[in-house]
Amino acid sequence: MHISTICFIATTLSLTTFTTNARINLTDDISLSGFGSTSITQSNNATPLYVNREITDDICYDCDTTLGLQGDIRFNDSFNASIQVVKRPQDDWSSPELEWAYVGYSVSDFNLKLGRLRLPLFLSSEYYYVGQAYTSARPPQEVYNSILGFTAYEGISGTWDIEINDESYLTLTPYAGVESDGSVDIGVISYDFVIDNTLGLHSEISGFDYRIMFNYAHFKYAVDVTTPLGSQHYAADSIHIYTLGIEKSWEQLTLTTEVLIDKMHFNWYSSIGYNIDKFTPYVTYAESHHTKKNNSLLLGLRYELTTTVSLNAEWKYTDANGGSNGELITAPTDDETDAQLYTLMLNFIF
Repeated sequence: MHISTICFIATTLSLTTFTTNARINLTDDISLSGFGSTSITQSNNATPLYVNREITDDICYDCDTTLGLQGDIRFNDSFNASIQVVKRPQDDWSSPELEWAYVGYSVSDFNLKLGRLRLPLFLSSEYYYVGQAYTSARPPQEVYNSILGFTAYEGISGTWDIEINDESYLTLTPYAGVESDGSVDIGVISYDFVIDNTLGLHSEISGFDYRIMFNYAHFKYAVDVTTPLGSQHYAADSIHIYTLGIEKSWEQLTLTTEVLIDKMHFNWYSSIGYNIDKFTPYVTYAESHHTKKNNSLLLGLRYELTTTVSLNAEWKYTDANGGSNGELITAPTDDETDAQLYTLMLNFIF
């Protein structure tokens, strides 16, 4: 899809609710909004860090660059349509990704969506590329980067909102996807996936100061792997992914923990942030196990320049945890498996 076509669609369709204070209401029923992130970042290890970002010991000004447009159109009290188009960190400006595009139908406490939808694996899945919506510069990579950057599927979902009591709600969302494809480059190796089907169940209990999320997803897929030496096809396989997330606030203090488990990973992180006026210092500790191993410590400070613009300064140390460091996406040439990562990130919504 050509970039001008995408921009035209984005101006005529719609946005979800995360940017209520920044969205532009074109009419009473059509709104437009957007978001972006840019950074200056550098590692002290020449081996690239992170799939789809590839941060090295050279100063990088575009490893995190993200720009998205969203829009919403409301046809009546029941029907709506929504779209999100994103230039992700791994995309060229000329080829952004259609992250979601769906029609929705709502009746009472039930909502049905059909089209290209966001995979609801994590606490921050719905606003994964909106850096202004979460505290750290990036969602913790040990968990969020473990699925190689796949964030969407084509299919259907149905959501039931159930009131438990005056202060708590239960949300249940079963979802199913049809055949789709995707690709990811890791160093000089390219992986082309064909996902035959997707099945999952997302559940969340939430109240005034907490969220508890559990998600199960099953994928059946085949993959073609291309290296400088040639290509190889791997027949259909399946994977079951379990994720659990907890977020709890006590006035100025917020604790967030998430876990991902599948046959290749047992990854988790825990993060604490403390808000002081416009400043939020935070600490995150994370571990990866099984096929990828590492543990990491991150120290950061977020500053709210305005209600729609924020600045993050971060330092992260990642170590191999007795094996090869899973955050280094290729084998280190100098046997250095630990790395320090420095980030200055600007996030905004409009």
